[in-house]
Amino acid sequence: MNKLETYVKEIISEATKINFAGHSFLLRVDTNEDPQKKGVKVQFIPTEFGSLTSTQQNDIAIELEERLEQGLGEYELRVERDRNLKDKTIIGFFIYISILIR
Repeated sequence: MNKLETYVKEIISEATKINFAGHSFLLRVDTNEDPQKKGVKVQFIPTEFGSLTSTQQNDIAIELEERLEQGLGEYELRVERDRNLKDKTIIGFFIYISILIR
């Protein structure tokens, strides 16, 4: 692996680490595979297993949702909490992109 490739991988790995409310998360962004529900999935994955109580997780999710809504508001995009995740330790959101497709 050359120096540039190593440098880019370091930047990317650092860019995906999020510190929020005293906890560390990995940020994962992906598209939804369901063609009936077009959008972007945003997931915050705790880096320490069992480090959050359900109350802490809910409080963090509310704050993250408000911040995502503020950032995406100028594009008229909405954020919805994804509560159907198999792994309940992940804080997930869904951003509908149907408004962009019209």
